[in-house]
Amino acid sequence: MRLTFLGTGAAFAPDAFNASYVLDRHILIDAGSPVHVLIPRAGESVRDIDTVVITHTHGDHTFGLPFFLSARAIDHPDASPLTIVGPPGFATYIEQLFDLAWGARLRNMVMERLQPQVHEVDGGDTVDLPSLRVHAERMVHVPDIPCLGYAMSSGATRFAFSGDCEPCAGLDAVVEVADHVLVEMTGPLGGAHGHMTREAVEALIARNPGKRFYLTHLNSREPVAGAILGEDLASVELEPL
Repeated sequence: MRLTFLGTGAAFAPDAFNASYVLDRHILIDAGSPVHVLIPRAGESVRDIDTVVITHTHGDHTFGLPFFLSARAIDHPDASPLTIVGPPGFATYIEQLFDLAWGARLRNMVMERLQPQVHEVDGGDTVDLPSLRVHAERMVHVPDIPCLGYAMSSGATRFAFSGDCEPCAGLDAVVEVADHVLVEMTGPLGGAHGHMTREAVEALIARNPGKRFYLTHLNSREPVAGAILGEDLASVELEPL
């Protein structure tokens, strides 16, 4: 299974694109802008993306989604059906995002062509898709919107993504059932509410020997022992452990 980093920067990082990833060549995880451009630049295909998984509705994780959906509907109208997994209220959020960007006319055209199946999930929910199992857990990030992390499995490969969060029970739950873990590391040494600090990431790695960690959502790129720093447009292979 391949993990492709489209964007690995924190929300306002000056040196990297916003958070977005492609898993197994057909699963888009979060959709920071400009994801519709970054997908082909990274050697992936907008046409091949048939599943979108969103952690939360902050702009650096979702503002590229209307562009991706429109590019897929306009350039690849014969592509396979699209499934979207997101937090509670996400179907309404997509409509609002489209209306803000271009209005209802384009939204209606895109949705009519794509006919996306939207699964709204919350902590503890599991969605079984044809080639992927997606399990959600609540993360501690901000109090005003639901924020999720995910454990995903396909065949023998077990993968988890923290989304934006600080140390919490939900993070421990998705890490426990994964072999490969993509974790955001935004905060500086010493503490940052709602995000993982370097100290927190180092402690997480120490508690989970034998797992492979990849770091993203970065505002600095000093190496962390036991982890790989994600780089925009790079890929790594996730072998079953």
